[in-house]
Amino acid sequence: MTDFLIKGTELWNQLKTLPEDKHPAIIFNSHITGLAISRALGKEGIPIVALDRDGRAVGLQSKYVHTTALCPNPFTEEAEFISLLMEIGRNLPLKGVLFPCNDEWVLLVSKHRTELEKYFLFPFAEWDNVESLLNKRKLYKKAASLNIPIPATWYPEEFSGEYPDDLPFPCIVKPVEQRSFYEAFQTKAFTANSTEELTAILARTASHEVVIQDIISSSLSDFYSLCTYTSMDGEIKGQFTGRKLEQYPLNFGTGCLVESAEGGRFVSYGAEILKAQGYYGIAETEFVYDKRDDTYKLLDVNTRVWKWIGLPIFSGVNLPLLAYNEVTGLKGEAQYPVLDYSKWVYLDDYLKVKQERPGTFHGHLSDSEMASVLFGETSTHITEAVFSAEDRAPSVQQMKNKFNQGYVCPC
Repeated sequence: MTDFLIKGTELWNQLKTLPEDKHPAIIFNSHITGLAISRALGKEGIPIVALDRDGRAVGLQSKYVHTTALCPNPFTEEAEFISLLMEIGRNLPLKGVLFPCNDEWVLLVSKHRTELEKYFLFPFAEWDNVESLLNKRKLYKKAASLNIPIPATWYPEEFSGEYPDDLPFPCIVKPVEQRSFYEAFQTKAFTANSTEELTAILARTASHEVVIQDIISSSLSDFYSLCTYTSMDGEIKGQFTGRKLEQYPLNFGTGCLVESAEGGRFVSYGAEILKAQGYYGIAETEFVYDKRDDTYKLLDVNTRVWKWIGLPIFSGVNLPLLAYNEVTGLKGEAQYPVLDYSKWVYLDDYLKVKQERPGTFHGHLSDSEMASVLFGETSTHITEAVFSAEDRAPSVQQMKNKFNQGYVCPC
């Protein structure tokens, strides 16, 4: 905490200059996701306080950010992080609106909601509702009870000595709780190609609750997302659908090229699971299309903003502004003309895919799209995660990060 305290005097002075007539948005962390939120709200004149545990986060550099601060790692320094938030809250002119950008941040502030509500507004549901969606075991059990299709799923704790006869290989071993698993293994899941590999994986991950699932598809274009803002009364106020074209890392990565897509039957499934678990707020509900039986199967629900939330924002569905307006009592739907077709790319990861898997793209950027991205040209259908002609400092920081040994994107 010493480094933070050295910067503390400046932080408190900055907070004193926040406008007194607008609730500030408190965004953490402040890499790609946080940058998108800062721009989406900052362009509307909403003051932004951006936090991150690493000063190299690109979102800290945005011109739309009023105040920045380094913060403790919530995963390892829970008490210190909450203490910092409380101290920030005491220095705000109006209650701040919390926008956590990773699961561990969501879970942590949800856990401490009662004390934090003295100084902050929560644009998402209570802990029990959030946890019922983030916990894969609870999610899949509830979906099955609602007849919402899910991949064939097995729970190791229910095995009686031997593996079930219908367990397919290869199969995926994925965590019930994502973030601690990723911190431990630096991957979202493992693939088992045999009973021997499965046994080894289960032994290695024994300290983490996991589920085993059938592999539905190897085509990224079969992976769809329903992006929503659900109001406190349970009504979906904003909605957008997209699908992956590329991801990085290649196996179990996050989207680095995503396009808008027509909504399918999964839209009603997504709305149903959110309503059943009593969730309100921003969410990304992920599905995979199974050609074998012509169904969309539920994979995950992210009860937060996510890495490519810049796509619905760019397309005219400003989910963060919908959330901010409702929780602060502002009127209006915060909706804009929606583009017929749009793409989002995180060029840094996209080029890594091109290097590691040349000539085998699921998706593709044309030369004109690449030019729009690289030179900040105005485009009617494509946006980049960091590059912006009118907010350039984050791009400069990104270039610096390429030569900062040890820097890891926490998205």
